[in-house]
Amino acid sequence: MARNGYILISVVFYIAGLLHMVWHGAPPLMCCIAGGVILIIYGMIKITGYLSDDLYCLAFQYDLGCGLFLIVTGILVLACNLRIWQYFSRGLGFLILLDSLMKMQMSREAREFGLKSWNLILAFAVAAGSFGVLIAAELFQAETVLRVITGCGLLAEGALNHLVVKDAVYVTKRHALPDKDGEE
Repeated sequence: MARNGYILISVVFYIAGLLHMVWHGAPPLMCCIAGGVILIIYGMIKITGYLSDDLYCLAFQYDLGCGLFLIVTGILVLACNLRIWQYFSRGLGFLILLDSLMKMQMSREAREFGLKSWNLILAFAVAAGSFGVLIAAELFQAETVLRVITGCGLLAEGALNHLVVKDAVYVTKRHALPDKDGEE
């Protein structure tokens, strides 16, 4: 279930990134509501991942606190919507940066674990983190440039999550343990 949730949220990030780049007239209230809902769902997926039976224990190890943070942030976005609109993009950049930093740490642990794709995960995490910094810093005044960078950041975050769940998650099925007499 956690694996499917991460794939779903990756697709949501892909769609959000593309929409952000091409739909310039999106109403701010709709963006806040959609963003708040996505953050809450993403938080629930992260908590589900943390509670899953990931055999490697790499991909989801930091997801309890991060998931709770995303849920609270999503609720705040829904409750405050237009009052925080001016900070929405910058906050998104910080969230992408935070997740990419956690994935950088996870890639180091994946290397020690012997996972061959650790360097690819690290590269994607650095790329997503770079976009996160650019979004959070709002270095570009031109709205079109900022929209493209934010869209690319969302795409990079989606690709990073997709790669991590594809390469660093191995979920086992629970089996009943036999009792003392050898029966299940």
